[in-house]
Amino acid sequence: MENFSFVAAGDMRSYITGAPVGKRYFDGLCEAAHEIGGGEFMLSPGDCDAPSAIRSAIDQFLGTNYLWYPVIGNHDVGSNADMSWLRDWTSNGIPHLVRSGPGGSAFTYSFDFGNSHFVAIGEYEGRNPKKVGKADISDVMLDWLEEDLTATRKPIIWVFGHNPIKSLPDMDTGRLRHATDSISTNAARCDRFVEILTRHKVRGYICGHTHNTSVAKVAGIWQADSGHARGAGDPGSPSTFLKFRITGRQVAVDVYRADSTGINYTLRQTIELD
Repeated sequence: MENFSFVAAGDMRSYITGAPVGKRYFDGLCEAAHEIGGGEFMLSPGDCDAPSAIRSAIDQFLGTNYLWYPVIGNHDVGSNADMSWLRDWTSNGIPHLVRSGPGGSAFTYSFDFGNSHFVAIGEYEGRNPKKVGKADISDVMLDWLEEDLTATRKPIIWVFGHNPIKSLPDMDTGRLRHATDSISTNAARCDRFVEILTRHKVRGYICGHTHNTSVAKVAGIWQADSGHARGAGDPGSPSTFLKFRITGRQVAVDVYRADSTGINYTLRQTIELD
């Protein structure tokens, strides 16, 4: 399959359903994605709490056969209930799975779809960040990433994880959160991560954590921060989903953002990922 699309939406934690009258949370985003066209699947770059409720909202508005690929965030790994759900999900078989990585497939895995290869990166490897500190992509994880990307023959490669390489302000409001947070607390490992992505010509790194949306090059890598998918649940920046459209070797990202009610999503910007 040379032509397909998918969406990225994450950080909807605790704002999934049950909004006040006249407002919507993540369920409103799912309905809007269905109306606009949700593509083949959704990637969620972390803080997917509670995953069972998220899956229920996806089932209702996007269909029970619609694929969902989550990666863990700092709040997920700190929740035994969330991690239990994710382990059950992986034990049932990740669709289109290529390889499981360190820490088990609930933390790191890769899959193929169409002409693209996707890698979910775990930045905690089973550690609770409340007890051991912030995210850190280990040398073992980087070795596995190198091996996985070397093995793929797909022409387009995507990597997704919770933390950004570098936190950027929201594209509309200018809000900056988690300014010093990164995919690794170790500068050398962060540099190695960027070098691996650069050498393997990864088309983009999809992330979250900041609750702010941006699509820009960071250290030469296209970084697409999906912001938050809380609908009206975070007034500091608009609720957002990113729609990635693959046409052969060309890729475009449509940024859809909601109004303050979390109901009406409109196309804010289209970026071509060269």
